[in-house]
Amino acid sequence: MKKYISALALSICFFGAAYAQETETTEAQQELQAIMDEGLVKFKTEDGKFSFRVGARVDIDGAHYIDDYTDRSSGANFTAARIRMYSKLGDKLDFKMDLDFATKNIMKDVYLRWHSNKNGFLRVGNFAEAFSAENIQSTMDYPFINKSATVETFGTGRSLGLAYRYYHPYFWGEAGVYSQKYNKEHKAGDMGYGVSTRLLGRITRDDWNVHIGGSVNYRRPDANGFTNGNDDYNRSVTIGSPLETSIDNTQFIGATLNNVKSVLRYGGEVMANYKRVYVKGEYIGATYDRERDWDYSFTNSLGSVLSTMFPTLDAYKKLMGEDEAAKFSGYSIEAGVIAIGGDYKYNSVDALMRRPKGKTLEIVARYNHTDLNDILPGSWYYNGGFYSSSLHQAFGIRNQSVSGGKVDTFTLGINYYITNNIVTRLNYSYQKLNQEYNRTFREDKNLHSIQARLAFEF
Repeated sequence: MKKYISALALSICFFGAAYAQETETTEAQQELQAIMDEGLVKFKTEDGKFSFRVGARVDIDGAHYIDDYTDRSSGANFTAARIRMYSKLGDKLDFKMDLDFATKNIMKDVYLRWHSNKNGFLRVGNFAEAFSAENIQSTMDYPFINKSATVETFGTGRSLGLAYRYYHPYFWGEAGVYSQKYNKEHKAGDMGYGVSTRLLGRITRDDWNVHIGGSVNYRRPDANGFTNGNDDYNRSVTIGSPLETSIDNTQFIGATLNNVKSVLRYGGEVMANYKRVYVKGEYIGATYDRERDWDYSFTNSLGSVLSTMFPTLDAYKKLMGEDEAAKFSGYSIEAGVIAIGGDYKYNSVDALMRRPKGKTLEIVARYNHTDLNDILPGSWYYNGGFYSSSLHQAFGIRNQSVSGGKVDTFTLGINYYITNNIVTRLNYSYQKLNQEYNRTFREDKNLHSIQARLAFEF
């Protein structure tokens, strides 16, 4: 697989170079220049080819939870305290560094861009993988305080990578190769790697815009050290969500999957706006392929009562059952209306909705469904586990069913944009939780939260 990753990386570089030409300032560069011009601390050479600016962003969040059974921690906190630097390095290069001192993962966006032509750029560094509109949208611009439980669970986040983006009035595409995630401690064994792509067809106009497309992400998880002399079978992945909250981090839905060979995420999205109204829908599915070290497990079983009944590797594998891929999914539907202010604007460079301007009142709503249950047919649940037969239950051999839980979330939000750079948000969320197989959260059925945010940048 790694040779295909390398080939794709070279193809991305070649694709960008093939389109390189002397052009006027690109739309992406114009957006950067607008950010540079707003900076409080900035510098620019006389010819305008080299410049930099330093800025900051702060998010202050508060939350009150109306609990069902499990107590959650209401309160307030700084959820972002960022220092940002942008720099223009000649006609085609620019640089961004974004550091967040309110989180353990200090480094956010740190990358270098090369604008190969008027409709594309090559980017290298640490940035969001090209997957899902909601996944890549900045929290400053996203109309809700938190991402949906689906994106919190399956979103790819940021990784060290190399990607090429091409944006055109009728087409938008980005593809990249990625390696280690900065926010994850690396253990012994090979680092993980991934490939992501997001492709859209679209029509853009002054009053209305529409796009439709999808994303695919393939990832080989990081190794968790060595077992039995290799790192091929000890890759674990933990997924879950605290149910769209920024203060309390209790993981009401979630699961840890062992022996994960690879992860395939795939999704579809549609987005449209007309003047003061926008709508968006996203679906994400995920398949976690699993592969156990059969030789190692069988060898360890030798000498036990189990080995006398299943003395060969084939018999042992038949008892344990074939490796099963775990499959999950989720989707969101959201909409927004500007009650006071101008129209919505579409960002053609990022293929996202822009943040409204100052003195704007916005009302938004979202429904999300996330399902982390994958129960194998014929299984029954007993005392914390799933079994395929009475024989398996007698030996304590659980099958590969996963019961991470289900949740339906309804969120209503009111946003007031005081200025272009100061935003206030108020969200109410209702979560209908189904954790029938989880002893900890089994009694939690109906949860409510009220959250507020003050965010500003300069």
